[in-house]
Amino acid sequence: MTIRLLLVDDNLQFLEMLEAFLIVESDMVVLGRAGTAREGVERARALRPDIVLMDLALPDASGLDAARRIKEENPNIKVMVLTLYDNAQYRAAAQELGLEGYIVKPDLFDQLKPALRALASDRLTVEGGQARGDALRTVLVVDDSPTMRRMVIAALRSLPQVRFIQAGSGLEAIEKLALTPVHVIVLDLNMPDIHGLEVLRFVRQQPRYCELPVVILTTQDDERSRADAMAAGASRYMTKPFKPPELVQTVTMLLESQYG
Repeated sequence: MTIRLLLVDDNLQFLEMLEAFLIVESDMVVLGRAGTAREGVERARALRPDIVLMDLALPDASGLDAARRIKEENPNIKVMVLTLYDNAQYRAAAQELGLEGYIVKPDLFDQLKPALRALASDRLTVEGGQARGDALRTVLVVDDSPTMRRMVIAALRSLPQVRFIQAGSGLEAIEKLALTPVHVIVLDLNMPDIHGLEVLRFVRQQPRYCELPVVILTTQDDERSRADAMAAGASRYMTKPFKPPELVQTVTMLLESQYG
């Protein structure tokens, strides 16, 4: 299997060195380079690489912004950050975007090629919406509060072989489900456009997702809301403020019971 790469960095000399370092491998090919965020998005759209290696400090915009655009346009493209900045905040931001890797440039000679091969071999293999083997599981976190989404992702970050995507509204959640195979949803009820129950009912009407685990996470701690959610097809019902260990245990159990 050939790994098709796009390199994005504003340092031409570094790009030349990086390409020379990669193309000596028989299983790697560089489709193109880009020196700006805009050019990176355009080249990803045109070339459709397997993996984009993305610098963070670009002259026109952040590499994270470019990565977000690339993911929005084609969720199947994987993005690995390759940067000088060994910064916990940047790492967290990359993970929240669902990016698949983060390597600092001083470590690239030791880490990059093994990471690329591991990432390429970990492509999602989907049959009927279910991943096989050790493929990455995707958790969709749906809440109109960015802070709450960050808290949920932070709580679940310790789970192995899991990536996260986010939605800030019911409509965005439905759009993400149409674009990306999802294995668990953590879903708020009160959202500005579509109520979480309507999102849940929509999910259950889709053959692909009729058995998809859905965890309701809401401030509504009353029996009527709980009963309505379970009747609509919720797998579990949890209330805010939540206890991170309980959420981890719940999502782990659902993943194991549904996908093995």
